[in-house]
Amino acid sequence: MITITCHKLVIKVMDIVKKIEDLEREIHNLKSLILVRENAFFETKLVSLRGIGKLSVSEDELEEAIEKAKKSLFAGVEDAVRD
Repeated sequence: MITITCHKLVIKVMDIVKKIEDLEREIHNLKSLILVRENAFFETKLVSLRGIGKLSVSEDELEEAIEKAKKSLFAGVEDAVRD
């Protein structure tokens, strides 16, 4: 009687251990997936300033602002501002 009860207990414990291992593996897989997606999300991409600006202001305002920024950025540097 005691042997049967112990045997059933051992089987239940083994089942629980297997389920815990499965959960740990699944958590590891999810962490890996999240890291891969985060890296893809934060990947550096070149973006056109003019393209973004055209969504917000008129083209004339954009050109004027870009020229003003160039002059400010390259103040004191000869021939740095070109069309």
